[in-house]
Amino acid sequence: MASDKLQLGQMYRTEWDERPYRVIGFDDTEIFYDCLWPHDNSWAFSGNFKKKCYFYRMPVPLFIAKATLIDFTPLTIEEQNFFRPDLPLRLCRTKEFHWNAFESDHYHSFKKDTTELSDKCFLNQKLMADKIVLIPLGNNGGLKKGTTVTADNLNYFECSELIWKAKEIQEAVNHQVSAGIGLYRIGFEKGLPSYYIGAFLDKTGI
Repeated sequence: MASDKLQLGQMYRTEWDERPYRVIGFDDTEIFYDCLWPHDNSWAFSGNFKKKCYFYRMPVPLFIAKATLIDFTPLTIEEQNFFRPDLPLRLCRTKEFHWNAFESDHYHSFKKDTTELSDKCFLNQKLMADKIVLIPLGNNGGLKKGTTVTADNLNYFECSELIWKAKEIQEAVNHQVSAGIGLYRIGFEKGLPSYYIGAFLDKTGI
């Protein structure tokens, strides 16, 4: 896999930008990177932990093909705590549920519905954080105000729990029926990992 070449903290120079890019998260599909601003020699995200930040991202194959490794600076403990590169970039993805088209009105009946899915593998995912910010998409695809959610067990989120919490947030601001469902890492705010609520494919169609 192309992502096998990547390592957190690696710094690259791309064919289209002289500024260094630093790897702060990735999976087999996407890479998240920070960018060094030359006018004050500061990073876009590192050091701005009190702000709301949406990570720069790119498909892994494109990045690998167009970038050259130039340096390496391991993530600090503080960066690891805010960037949370250990968390999945995409989860709770299925074509068998749709925002605004759930048959269940209650969480417990929804959990029973999940036992009838043809593919249940995505339900095995857990999000190892006690709190995150979920950001719904509006009718025109724009990001709306995020909502902080807390894990029921105060430790981590089960996938079914996350879906139900996301359902309530998304359907409160957008009445369109989605083409499947999914949650996608976007950055951090309020010191917490943030995810936007999307369809089976993300906003870039992957």
